[in-house]
Amino acid sequence: MLIEKLMLSASTSVTSAVWWRLFNIYLVLSIVFSGFFIAWIMYLVISTRERADREIVNHIKPGIIPSSTRGRPRNVAFLVLFLVIVFFGLFIYSLPSTYYLKQVPSSKANTITIDVYAAQWTWTFRYPNGYNVTGSANVHNYTAEFPVNTTIIFRVTSLDVMHEFSIPSFKVKVDAFAGVWNTAWTDVYQQGTYTAFCTELCGLGHADMYVHMTFVSPAAYSAWIASQK
Repeated sequence: MLIEKLMLSASTSVTSAVWWRLFNIYLVLSIVFSGFFIAWIMYLVISTRERADREIVNHIKPGIIPSSTRGRPRNVAFLVLFLVIVFFGLFIYSLPSTYYLKQVPSSKANTITIDVYAAQWTWTFRYPNGYNVTGSANVHNYTAEFPVNTTIIFRVTSLDVMHEFSIPSFKVKVDAFAGVWNTAWTDVYQQGTYTAFCTELCGLGHADMYVHMTFVSPAAYSAWIASQK
């Protein structure tokens, strides 16, 4: 069940696909390097263990400063160099994906902008035609529809305290501050109902501050939004 949910999340949107591709690289490298270092540590433990037939050089004793050549400085140097190379390699590799996710598309023709207002403890979507939809766990009989295969830009702000607009299925997360507009975007592949949460503790009703978002075909969305006055 968990694997199915993860795979579904990976294929729901452009942003989640980029996020999961980057995550999988880190996961695979973490497993490979962890196995390597565990094997290396076990080798060192076994090969350098104290034995009766082995002469102990520069043995540490109270009041005696060991020689600077004691131990295996080359192993330490290799480890440090290896970690530095891996760290900066992953950092450089991650830059294009991070930049892509942070940059809001501005040149795509098939784009809509939705203003998102956070308030204790509801979310309100304002569509380009001025129609508003407010939803939360305590608000019923609301419908918030969005088109698939369309770049959706969320302009997010708060009407009171700090909130955070998060759609886990799309790997979208952006802070909501009063008086400030922050932006995030996604382009959804699959039709269905997804949930946006507040992921910043914002008061007693924080747990109820989530809203369901229904993604439909562009034609169905156009018909729905045209019927809203």
